[in-house]
Amino acid sequence: MKCPIDGSELEKRMHENTVEVDACNKCGGVWLDANELEKIQDVKINDYKEELARIPDYVGKSILMAKSKDQPLLNCPKCDREMERREYGYCSQIYIDSCVNGHGVWLDKSELKDLEVFYERSRIEAPEIRMGFFSSLLDFFK
Repeated sequence: MKCPIDGSELEKRMHENTVEVDACNKCGGVWLDANELEKIQDVKINDYKEELARIPDYVGKSILMAKSKDQPLLNCPKCDREMERREYGYCSQIYIDSCVNGHGVWLDKSELKDLEVFYERSRIEAPEIRMGFFSSLLDFFK
């Protein structure tokens, strides 16, 4: 497969010893086949305490998001159709390119790490969000 950014050949590489991804040595981008992003989300190997301490940097992320929206759309390295660019998870501030035929997603150089930090943050916040929801629900029925 060819890199949708620079056309160089993508190389197979193991990510966190669990998921085989296709990576570009030139631009640092990564192609994940369908369901590989979910597999990465389920695995917690890396420690992102330092990155979590730097969150939020909403201004910096917003600038990067605005720039990524203006970039030309990429073609899928599997089917060569134009991919769709959208924010992952509606609140991650990370734009990813996904194949409209469901072949997978393209992540630019730092986006895989950014997503892993987002997953880690979600794991930490999820119990608090659930507790807040259930407390509100109990208050509602009192």
